[in-house]
Amino acid sequence: MKISDGSQPPFQNAALAMNDRKKIYELNRLAWLQRQGSVYFPFWDMIFKYPPLVCFNTLVKLKARLFNSCIIHTIGDSHVKPFIYRCPFLVHHISQATAYNLIKQGSFTRSSEYLALFLKRVNKQRDVVFLVFGEIDARVHIYLQYGKSGKMVSIETLIDNTVARYGLAIQRIKDEGYAVCIHGIPPAASKEFITALPFAGNARERSEISRIFNQKLRAYCESVDVPYVDIQSIASDSSGFIKKYYLADEVHCNSRIVPFTRRTIAEAFRGKKKIR
Repeated sequence: MKISDGSQPPFQNAALAMNDRKKIYELNRLAWLQRQGSVYFPFWDMIFKYPPLVCFNTLVKLKARLFNSCIIHTIGDSHVKPFIYRCPFLVHHISQATAYNLIKQGSFTRSSEYLALFLKRVNKQRDVVFLVFGEIDARVHIYLQYGKSGKMVSIETLIDNTVARYGLAIQRIKDEGYAVCIHGIPPAASKEFITALPFAGNARERSEISRIFNQKLRAYCESVDVPYVDIQSIASDSSGFIKKYYLADEVHCNSRIVPFTRRTIAEAFRGKKKIR
């Protein structure tokens, strides 16, 4: 009687290899679409808005090659939206990604895998990586975990854990030789939300979580010498909510934050990167 050596039959190995290739292809296909900004537009708008955006992104890259000028690769959740059509920002969107899971392989959003794909297209000597994560954590997940714990784990501890995990991703990118800077999370909106989640903070609680998160994330960035764009410093009103002037909808900032962001990044990398 022949004893199996535990190896897979050739046809099974071929099937597994084919499945892996399909997964890699799908990941790259979706990454390409997200990198080109197509996720921002409903399907029925694609024919009108998507081709011009591809053209704009191509021009940004062409300008960078011709003048050896910096591209600011803006990678993040839906809060990258203000930077669409804003030179020298090149947007790479990762839908619903959280700061907490940015280092986790195989997360629901595949954010770690998408991030790795996007980073491959960054010129380390010329460009800047601008990370835009954390608002979803502050608005949704931190209070959700607080409720799930029976309010036994403090909100501040949950914020500390989230910032620490985000910091691991930031440090890894920095260690790989990229020039990296961080987008501070925007202030919370004053509007109350209807949600199906079992635990959700009210507007005041979300504002306080955002404030503390921003404070701790900024302190982390300063400790590791990573430039930080403090959006709350310009977009927050006296009550800690987002100013209407900077509000695009109930959650997101509009493009009025872009000049401040560009100046902050240009100043942080003055003499190191040619930001035009």
